[in-house]
Amino acid sequence: MGRAVGPADVRAFIARRLLKQEDAQGENEIGSITLHPHQLSAVDRMRCALKEFGGALLCDQVGMGKTFVALALCANDDACVVAPAVLEDMWQRAAASANKQIAFASTESLSRGGRPEAVSNRMLIVDEAHHFRNPGTRRYAALAKLVANRPVVLLTATPIHNRKKDLAALLALFLGSSSETLTQSELGRLIIRREIDSVSASAGLPHIEPPVWCDLNQDEEIARLLLDLPPPLPPRDGGDGGALVIHSLVRQWASSNAALEGALARRHLRSCALISALEGGTYPSESELTAWASAEDCVQLAFAEFVASKQSSTDVLLRVVRRHCDAISTLRRLIGSRSGVDAGRANVIRAIRAKHHGIRVVAFSQYAETVDALFLDLSRDGYVAALTGQGARVSGGRITRREAIGRFAPVASGVKAPKRADVVTLLLTTDLLSEGVNLQDAGVVIHLDLPWTPARMEQRLGRVARMGSPHERVFSYVMRPPASAETLIHLERVLREKVTESSEVVDVFPSLSLAADDRASANTPRLSESIRSILERWSTASPLADNDQPCFASVASAADGFLALCEVGSELRFLAHDGERVSDDPSRVLRLMKQCFGAEVSLDQARIDESIVAVGRYFAGLRITDRARTSKSAHVRRAGLKRIAKVVSRARPHERSRVVSLASSARDALLSRMGAEGERRLESLSTESIPDDRWMEAVSEIGGPTPAPTRVKVVAAILLVSTCAQ
Repeated sequence: MGRAVGPADVRAFIARRLLKQEDAQGENEIGSITLHPHQLSAVDRMRCALKEFGGALLCDQVGMGKTFVALALCANDDACVVAPAVLEDMWQRAAASANKQIAFASTESLSRGGRPEAVSNRMLIVDEAHHFRNPGTRRYAALAKLVANRPVVLLTATPIHNRKKDLAALLALFLGSSSETLTQSELGRLIIRREIDSVSASAGLPHIEPPVWCDLNQDEEIARLLLDLPPPLPPRDGGDGGALVIHSLVRQWASSNAALEGALARRHLRSCALISALEGGTYPSESELTAWASAEDCVQLAFAEFVASKQSSTDVLLRVVRRHCDAISTLRRLIGSRSGVDAGRANVIRAIRAKHHGIRVVAFSQYAETVDALFLDLSRDGYVAALTGQGARVSGGRITRREAIGRFAPVASGVKAPKRADVVTLLLTTDLLSEGVNLQDAGVVIHLDLPWTPARMEQRLGRVARMGSPHERVFSYVMRPPASAETLIHLERVLREKVTESSEVVDVFPSLSLAADDRASANTPRLSESIRSILERWSTASPLADNDQPCFASVASAADGFLALCEVGSELRFLAHDGERVSDDPSRVLRLMKQCFGAEVSLDQARIDESIVAVGRYFAGLRITDRARTSKSAHVRRAGLKRIAKVVSRARPHERSRVVSLASSARDALLSRMGAEGERRLESLSTESIPDDRWMEAVSEIGGPTPAPTRVKVVAAILLVSTCAQ
């Protein structure tokens, strides 16, 4: 039944088989690029996930080289890449370095209903995949059609922005609604997430220091006026609620007085447009309000009687909108007399530059007004550039976006170092640079405000903390919102709540979360990495001699159980039995791994037999139809299977061979892995009145690969024997 060996030998055997270290060797070069060990490990694990699930999600922290991991997975040296348009040059350069050919489709083009040409059966790589976390968008539907049973690699450091459903939506692109029923073990095999600090310094990754919070002077009068701001008059068709308006204004105030002034100016113009319409006896809807064009301090009005509906009585409405407009005017006058807060922000930046003299600094904000105001103050200090959606500027005037980035980060941009007079050591920018741009020449990140999602903060930091950084450490600073702003909308609490929810699956911003012990212990990727860390320690023992027989060992433990390594076809599964049931849940596996270092005890053949039987029962309970039953498309699949059975039963003898062949293909499709687009097409087919033959042919074209029957074999096991039984 097997061979008895020492526990250390069995642990080493299990570790080597699971880590597949030998397989990763020799694949360390693609084109002119040499992959680091953590990238090689990711390539190997992603291949396993692609084979099992048809897709995989790589969500390593920003800067760990996900681009080249994805390119290394392209078996035929080509792929179709979907990414924000701004990343096309980066992807083309990376593909050329890796000696790969790629087609490129921008995220924006999919939002407009576009589709890349010459995709064929290429692997699909989706960079910044979090842009596709909302199934209700046009871009999601377009990408789902593009996936269509192709192998898909999703890349994002921040798969969760607001809620855990973000992750399920991403995985549904290739798994369909079954993404909502994945086990913890399946998530662990499907998602790869490593943190920078867990990777060897040899990969050129800097250590990220904890963020430093910077306090600013409070302005309680502005806080009071914002809180007491009369609600606005919504358009005739609703919306624009008062609470949301105040929420938005406080967030802009937390960024800068300049951002708040810009927002108030826009609200004032909107109120003036409403007043003009109401005085003319009309109450416009939201769409009708767009007939007015606003610019700077003037409002150009269309003829009210042509663009809006008549209102019989407008006196009450006018009082509401005038109160709101007057309060905004009061706020604007007050802000105009208060320049100290924004000057204080500029002085904080000066102090940070002085503290890190000689190190480039990049400062991010959500709002262009904040960047513009700080640039106006700081540009006289020298070596400063500002970059917003309106373009780039230095003290000498406007320059191109590419030139601004090249002056600030010439090494990362691969350009010639600028002349001394053109060097930029402080880059003030909006979040348009928080994705897909390499700025690792810098060593300091300043968050001028807190974005709505903590994921955005990680994206900002990831522009700097990247492979190839010349800095051993990267520093970050956060401008703390005025205390009254925290009281009003609890910005930090909202961020922490989002981080807490995200960390149950993927830690999106560990440095902002609560204490490490308070983070959810059910973080699947972290559990998987903890298991791998133990396996790496196990693998240091001398290897066992090659032998087809399974190997077993037995150790003393606090309770009975076992760890078993199983071959399932060509794949490996690591199972734990903790006295209750057999499971591949990572938390159970990890708990038993920590208990298998007890003293060696004699093997009991009966216990070996019991463990093998238990493993057999576990796999016998796993059937592909189980996934179909638990998915949202289950009722459609079951109805389809019944229809196929009826078609076969009433087939005439001379047609039976052809019908059975069609039915077999359709049945395989119904039981196969099916992505979001496949499930949508299947649902659509279920409502169409078409002949049985055509229906079975259409169903056959939808399904993905159907896993073949697999043989299960226990190849190694460590039996845990309760010391109470000794």
